[in-house]
Amino acid sequence: MKKNLLIVFMMQAVFMCGCATTQQTQPLPQEMQPGQIKIVMTKVADWQLANPSRHHTADWTHAALFAGMTAWAQMADSDTYYDALIGFGEKNKWQPHKRKYHADDHAVAQMYIELYKKYRNPKMIAPIQQRFDWILANQPDTPLTHDKREHKKRYNWCDALFMAPPVWAKLARITGETKYLDYMNKEWWATTDYLYDTKEHLYFRDDRYFSKREANGRKVFWSRGNGWVLGGYVRVLEELPEDHPDRRRYEKLYKQMAAKILAIQPKEGLWHSSLLDPVNFPSKEASGSGFYCYGLAWGINHGLLNEAKYLPAVMKAWKGLVDCVHPDGKLGFVQPIGADPRHVTADQTEIYGVGSFLLAGSEVYKIAIRKGAPVKQVIVTNPAAIFRNSETISLNWKDATKAVAGLTKDNVAVFDLKTNRLLVTQIVGEGALAELLFQTDMAPGEKKYFWVMKQPPNIKKPESEFTTFCRFVPERKDDFAWENDKVVFRMYGPALEVELLSCGIDAWSKNVPELVFDKMLASGDYHANHGKGGDFYSVGPTLGCGGMAPLPDGKRIVMGRNYAEWKVIENGPIRSIFELRYNPWKVDGASVSEVKRVSIDLGSSLCKFECTYSSDDVTSLTVGSGIVLRGSKSKFVDAGIAGYWQEAGKNGMMGCGTVFANDTRITEVNGHLMQVVSAGIEEPVVYYTGTCWDSVKEFGSFVKWQEYLKNYKIRVDNPVSIEFTD
Repeated sequence: MKKNLLIVFMMQAVFMCGCATTQQTQPLPQEMQPGQIKIVMTKVADWQLANPSRHHTADWTHAALFAGMTAWAQMADSDTYYDALIGFGEKNKWQPHKRKYHADDHAVAQMYIELYKKYRNPKMIAPIQQRFDWILANQPDTPLTHDKREHKKRYNWCDALFMAPPVWAKLARITGETKYLDYMNKEWWATTDYLYDTKEHLYFRDDRYFSKREANGRKVFWSRGNGWVLGGYVRVLEELPEDHPDRRRYEKLYKQMAAKILAIQPKEGLWHSSLLDPVNFPSKEASGSGFYCYGLAWGINHGLLNEAKYLPAVMKAWKGLVDCVHPDGKLGFVQPIGADPRHVTADQTEIYGVGSFLLAGSEVYKIAIRKGAPVKQVIVTNPAAIFRNSETISLNWKDATKAVAGLTKDNVAVFDLKTNRLLVTQIVGEGALAELLFQTDMAPGEKKYFWVMKQPPNIKKPESEFTTFCRFVPERKDDFAWENDKVVFRMYGPALEVELLSCGIDAWSKNVPELVFDKMLASGDYHANHGKGGDFYSVGPTLGCGGMAPLPDGKRIVMGRNYAEWKVIENGPIRSIFELRYNPWKVDGASVSEVKRVSIDLGSSLCKFECTYSSDDVTSLTVGSGIVLRGSKSKFVDAGIAGYWQEAGKNGMMGCGTVFANDTRITEVNGHLMQVVSAGIEEPVVYYTGTCWDSVKEFGSFVKWQEYLKNYKIRVDNPVSIEFTD
């Protein structure tokens, strides 16, 4: 696809600028083995769900739990945790808590937005968007002093930076509205300028602590409050655009805090409730420590912190956190609700401590998966305000092998840092044009991180549940067929020319993700619906569902014969590619031949055509991609889009559609809805064509088919962006 070619070129430009990241120099303890991490995370998460809190499920305590539970749900081997989170959201009616301005009452929406990305239900984010729009229209101008309750309309206490700013940043991402990011950024730095101690590189909880001192004479810096700030930095940086003017400022202060936290880490691993007075507060404390472990591990994983320097601290912290877990899964040593350092016991627990533990585990797991192996980090951003299902990401394979030593087609792996899962990969092409493919789903504006790496030992290499395929079909008069989990197509070969001359595309209907073509063909009656679909479409001597042919005067379609030769280039789980060659035919006296290169990606209802015409008689042609009109008046046209809705025999309705990235002239020619363009000789004409069946819920109406085509056009015109870091 065009977006994939752009990605390849971008990668060639940036991949050569960095080397693979690998700094881990010591073996990981038993507690940091991938399997052990998941075991203890399961135990802690399950204990908490079995022992619900007394707190309101929309308040800040639950919000911190939900942040960690969401991270765990993404990597867990069961949907139990997603089901639980949805239950909490439904119970809350997806509302933030009561106080309109208060950061504590916004924090729960971090979970709402992450679930919206997965389930795409607008009700999950509508209330928080309404709340924030109201705040923007009624922005507070209160001072940041802590002497009046109304001053909490702004972030006048440090832990507020974990509560609300990530919600504003996430909402900006998924809506594309910079107004949310602008407000968050303004308030973040107002709070930081007021509460950040530039000498100690820590945050005062609020201004009441500016002059307070511990018994040892040191300033009072509350562990959990600063832990939440570090967590806030992490969660904002995950959403902040790489080119944001203040990004380097966020990174600078994050690194300053990380260095301070490292310097004051107790030798036993966990920090005390008072960061600068461990003698008078000797007990370890898990909730602040969980956020430090999370924040430091995140920095290692995202290349902001030196692994050799910070990994020992993460290892000690994680071991200390695991030691706080009771045999039944209860997490102890969590300081109760408060605003300053307190003494803590092994039996004290709170749900926000569990949230920080699960967040820490989600980042430590990444380190365990890598175990010091070289990786190349890839940042993929969706620039459009639409969801992208099964987005195929294409990386230059040659550059990948240079970036990660020892990488081969057999051992290559791609790791999703969001879900903590290895992804299915495929290598297509040869030599300098070879590409490494993987797929991901993306929410509007979402930014996701991946590692290109060698397959980790003792971790099963993922296999795709479904696949694409293409093949020559000699048992059916030289047809050529191709299929994925959404659609089936075929075109006609030389053996059928005695009955039918056609370069048109035949579209079959299916409502199951597994491959059906071979089984339907073998049934002997593939025109009948046996429950999974069939060939309900009539092509005849037409262009069918999106075929292309010359239009010499813009008023006549001059089709070639059936294809003469075929060539399978790739057959794989993510993409299949083939070529069809057409012998020369006459177009108003000029001899013209053609090669069609077709690719089909998993999860797409459209496939890509690259049609290249050759001729010694002309230098360009007028050509068009056409959908034959079969009596239905349900047509849809837009810039670069043509859609059609027609009966699928006696089996409901089906749609056909074509999408072009460039400008086209849309017209009707010889009973076809055509998109017409100019084609230079030996210059590929690229477009996308596809089909749907209303038996599939996704396409239950013509309106839904139109929306799919419009979104596909947006995807073609707005390819994902890719950045690489060490």
